[in-house]
Amino acid sequence: MGHRVSDWQKRTAGAALIALLALVNGGCERWRLDQQMEALCKKDGGIKVYETVTLPASEFGPGGEPLFRHRALGIAREDILGPEYRYGSTREILVGGAQPEQASGQLVRLHWTIHRRSDNKLLGEQTEYRRSGGDLLTFGFQPSNASCPRVERDVEQLVFIKGD
Repeated sequence: MGHRVSDWQKRTAGAALIALLALVNGGCERWRLDQQMEALCKKDGGIKVYETVTLPASEFGPGGEPLFRHRALGIAREDILGPEYRYGSTREILVGGAQPEQASGQLVRLHWTIHRRSDNKLLGEQTEYRRSGGDLLTFGFQPSNASCPRVERDVEQLVFIKGD
């Protein structure tokens, strides 16, 4: 004999189909942002060092971070490398609003530069891309995020070399 489908089964199947379509659509936004981020990373992401500077060991902190003594609280960001070097940073939102939203997401380009003040020469630069959100459901947790490229050391650590 034939099996009758109850109204409850129809409603449950309909709700499951809607949830599946929404999940796929929400995942597509995250996937789209990740694809865009990867393409941008291939284009200009990473670190470029144009000149290295050897500094005395006294200019490095206990963790090996260069120009450690210049990083006091209250110093303007562009002055954190001391009087001889200018640190610059920009943050540009490429996709999304000021705060990443669950479904729409956000893609940001971060760019850091180090210039020598005496001749304004660019010593090195670093470009990174970060994606946040684009998820359909986070179940109350923070939106997912990704970044590229992956770097072990930042531009400061590659421009400034520890001497004797």
